[in-house]
Amino acid sequence: MAVADDKFILTQTGYEQLKRELERLIEAEKAQREMLLDAQGDAVGEDDNPDVGQHFDAKTRKEWTDEKIGHLQFILDRAEIYDDPNPLCIDPGERVTLWDLEAKEEFQLDVLSSAEITMRANVGPGVRDVSSASPLGQALVGRCVGDVVEVEVPDGIVRYAVRKIEAIPME
Repeated sequence: MAVADDKFILTQTGYEQLKRELERLIEAEKAQREMLLDAQGDAVGEDDNPDVGQHFDAKTRKEWTDEKIGHLQFILDRAEIYDDPNPLCIDPGERVTLWDLEAKEEFQLDVLSSAEITMRANVGPGVRDVSSASPLGQALVGRCVGDVVEVEVPDGIVRYAVRKIEAIPME
């Protein structure tokens, strides 16, 4: 499959979050463009001018922002919104509370598509992200409250009991 034909499966929440991030970056790019023009005018002609460094920094920040904008637009243009076919079982876009049967402790995971994982920072303490394409994500998708999930990891097999499934809260 060619890169241009790739589809990105996103939850509705993830799609909206990526759109907001794109809007924020577009606004940041406008401000960076103004700063770059200002720094460029100050730095013209003198190699020892301290404004040359500011111009370089402004240019680098703008290039990074432009790349991020392009990447987000690429994802959003090819996004397919995932609809939850079974609200009683785990699907991408849901927060899952698991009980680690060996460690005897509870923890939470946000099950997300790979595209959402790369574009989002972890939401906070106590909640980790897991890609639905990872071994753990694949083992969780389709499971329901009360199910015991076994996942092979480098150290052996871990077992988790599914305690709760809920929508990921909007940030």
